[in-house]
Amino acid sequence: MSATDLVQLNHQNNSGPHGGSDVTSFLETVENFIRLIAPQLTEKTARIETKYTEANILVKRNKTPPKGPVSLTSGNAQLDTSWETVVGDQNNYPGFAFASLVSFKNVHIQNGKSSQTQQLISNAVIVSTGNPNSTNLNQPINLTFRHLEVAPFKMFADKDPDCVYWSEENGTWSRQGCNLVITNATHTLCSCNHLSSFSLLKGLQKEKQGGQLSRVMWAGNLVALACVVLSLTFTLLCRFASRRRHRGSYNLDVKFFRI
Repeated sequence: MSATDLVQLNHQNNSGPHGGSDVTSFLETVENFIRLIAPQLTEKTARIETKYTEANILVKRNKTPPKGPVSLTSGNAQLDTSWETVVGDQNNYPGFAFASLVSFKNVHIQNGKSSQTQQLISNAVIVSTGNPNSTNLNQPINLTFRHLEVAPFKMFADKDPDCVYWSEENGTWSRQGCNLVITNATHTLCSCNHLSSFSLLKGLQKEKQGGQLSRVMWAGNLVALACVVLSLTFTLLCRFASRRRHRGSYNLDVKFFRI
């Protein structure tokens, strides 16, 4: 990735009840574009790739709502859900359903707030469907992210990455509604109960967790110190007892010799 290929989006507060931002506007524009073209597609699958995005769209047209698993894959992420989640309200099924996964390439999204300096460790993606209820899904969606870099293995490694989504209301990355399922050096699986723009943040130890960790380390150190003290004490006692036995034997030999 070269500097000329990198698009950097920085958070900028604007006036408005929800504190809009350039990032929010950009993500909304991309999502609205997908919602606009998806119903017009005649093929069951479509892949649209540009220098900065890769969009994968799956469309089904049936008289009855489709059922079963849905899986969409890009070079940076994979979406796993179900047609039941994609459709949402079965009674208001419009005759078609679509699911889309838009993965960004060479686009670095920053919120620009000093209170949130966490580092993104995966490319961002947008998940959208025809489900009008995108904020409280009956079943969570699963997203598998490929890390931008292979995480080195260490016994005391950094905290696990955070599964996050872009909060349009706050203009920041948020953990709400997203949970980490499993992670390794190259990939992380997240589960989220809503649709939005998602990514991975490098996990940082929270102050409370750091305090708990410090107490645990201190407790371990005290236990280890106690074991060392007991071991030294036991060794000294054994040596002292051994010397007393040797002195007693020597005195007895001297008395016997004098007699």
